[in-house]
Amino acid sequence: MDHNKLFKTFARGKKHFKVITDDCVIYTRVSGAKQMDGLSLETQLKGSEEYVKRHKLIVRERFGGTYESAHTDERKEFQRMIKYLKTTKYKISKILVYSLERFSRSENSIWLSTQLRKLGIEIVSVTQPIDTTNPSGIMQQKMLFIFGEFDNQLRRQKSMAGVKERLLTGQWCAKPPVGYDILKTNGEKKIILNEQSKIIKKIFLWKLDERLPNEQIRRRLVNLKVLYSLRRIDEILTNPFYCGIMVHKALEGEVLEGNHEKLITREMFLKVNGILAEKKLGLQTHKERPEIALKRFVKCEACNQPMRGYIAKNCDTPYYKCNTVGCKCNRNANEVNEKFIGLVNGYHVNVKYDSLIRHQLKNTFTLMNKSVEANLKATKAKTDEMNRKIERLEERYILEEISSELYGKYKQKFEAEKDEIEGQIKRNAIDMSKLDDYIDFTLNLSENLSKMWASSDYTQRQELQKTFFPQGITYNRKKDECRSIEVNDFLKETAELSKVLATFTPDKLNQSALCSAITH
Repeated sequence: MDHNKLFKTFARGKKHFKVITDDCVIYTRVSGAKQMDGLSLETQLKGSEEYVKRHKLIVRERFGGTYESAHTDERKEFQRMIKYLKTTKYKISKILVYSLERFSRSENSIWLSTQLRKLGIEIVSVTQPIDTTNPSGIMQQKMLFIFGEFDNQLRRQKSMAGVKERLLTGQWCAKPPVGYDILKTNGEKKIILNEQSKIIKKIFLWKLDERLPNEQIRRRLVNLKVLYSLRRIDEILTNPFYCGIMVHKALEGEVLEGNHEKLITREMFLKVNGILAEKKLGLQTHKERPEIALKRFVKCEACNQPMRGYIAKNCDTPYYKCNTVGCKCNRNANEVNEKFIGLVNGYHVNVKYDSLIRHQLKNTFTLMNKSVEANLKATKAKTDEMNRKIERLEERYILEEISSELYGKYKQKFEAEKDEIEGQIKRNAIDMSKLDDYIDFTLNLSENLSKMWASSDYTQRQELQKTFFPQGITYNRKKDECRSIEVNDFLKETAELSKVLATFTPDKLNQSALCSAITH
């Protein structure tokens, strides 16, 4: 008799069985219409179909097939795919994408891949062979997702620099507000007033001359068969564009005079906004206080409901409060913020180990790059083959074996295929030149988490806390503590690495094989 069986009822945990099938779906995407001629949907689909044939998989559904915004993962086709994966009768094991950046380049990509993995579904890049059945492969995939998001940030930074240059010359480079049209003549773009501008001017005059509330302005517009919401009216009245002044986030807090037509004078605009500032009429916009930046982000642990933030008028004290009737979870916001900072400090990376962590990250990327380079040898061989075809084609044309029509047709075809292959090589290679910048950025964030949050304004705090804890946090009133629901993967792993290093003796820290020892 196995006496251990008597203790089975006291056992903890359970075995996890992962069912792997040949069923898969294909997801293709380009982020804009301009990419349709580059890494086209046809190229992605062709590459995915070839992968299916090589590995004898079964495609149950195909998603994408259109260009959509790359700035959010709430894309129509993407959401349709997620719904299908959750409801289909088939046990889907893989989502095939041409490359990981085609799946997502947003900051949510790691979270999405983790949630899919919990459903037994892996994201498989047909051009980036990564084995995600082990921790090392999962880490590589996460790093590629992070690197893609960082590359997005760099592109955005360059784009904003170009926008700023145009704004400095007085050119508005976005869609103008209501009341304006864009007129292009002889290659030159001008922003001019249209017929709707007459309605906009009436709104300013009603506010200035009659001091009408926004609701009354809205009703007058309805009589003129113009349907503007209260929010739209407020946006119009507070937009200095109408008096010739440009404001844009690329200007970093500065204001400039634009080259566009002016609808009203500066004096008129300032008087109207002086009326709005009196807080007697119309919609009022209140600047959020940084002390209550955790509102709606923190949940009452007892009720699982978001807590609201407010300022007690009699003592100017900030509070967080659960909205559930009867719940007594009402707490001084400054004290909850201190608990949150304590939670954040638990994921602090010690600057003392900066060089060692940097070394480990560089090793990881270097190994990943070698893996990608090995996979590209076959692709480069295809390039050589295309060069030989083009040379042979030129020889046959010179010897008059083929007509100029055939020569032009096939040369264009071969060169297009060659360009596509060369583009694939560039996309798959990791840009090691940006590696130091990326590591500097992420380590600086990991080493100064609580300081950055404490010194930020309301909006910056919210952005940082969502980066730290994507699903928010909970507050336990009885134990007076904040708890995380989910932690940013990169933040968690760098913090764990820092904690491991803290347990090493000085001699062990000086060993040359430190990085490989940490990996294992």
